[in-house]
Amino acid sequence: MNALQKVAAFLFIIGLEKGKKIMALMDSDELKNVLAEFGKLQRLSQKMQEGIWHEFEQQGYEEGMNPVETLFVCRQFFNGSKMSDMDKRKTILSRFH
Repeated sequence: MNALQKVAAFLFIIGLEKGKKIMALMDSDELKNVLAEFGKLQRLSQKMQEGIWHEFEQQGYEEGMNPVETLFVCRQFFNGSKMSDMDKRKTILSRFH
């Protein structure tokens, strides 16, 4: 899974209430990108969910975090930047090289 897919899966795993609060803090491009990945999510096995959860814990996620802190952890998958479709960005940038 790419970083954007992992963020979408993580927001699904933590549940609707927490996920909505985090998505409310995203800018419109981030939200658009994450919602597009929600539509592509297939069934997540328990093992896959545990793996994603573990990756987020490695980035610093703790269950008691508030939405702002959780969004910060999500952005760590994008080197602290806002979430974007990195594959699309690479394709666009490659046209200029």
